[in-house]
Amino acid sequence: MSIRDVVFKLLNRGDVVADPDEPVEVALVPIGAGPMAVATLRGEGFDATGNETFNIVSNVLSDYRILVPRREAERATARLSEIL
Repeated sequence: MSIRDVVFKLLNRGDVVADPDEPVEVALVPIGAGPMAVATLRGEGFDATGNETFNIVSNVLSDYRILVPRREAERATARLSEIL
């Protein structure tokens, strides 16, 4: 093992582990469908939240971001494709 490899091994912190509780965006839907989709997900046991997005060009609330914890993202995305 060379000096370079030893220094690299000391400086390398390993793989970055993603926080499973970090909220991630799983969908961006029209504002009329967003709150109902979040309510449906929450009713099925997902820890879903949502918030409106503001379009600065048209100066209106236009879309709704749906967020779930990273650990639930795959299942929530699959369920949203059935809901919407």
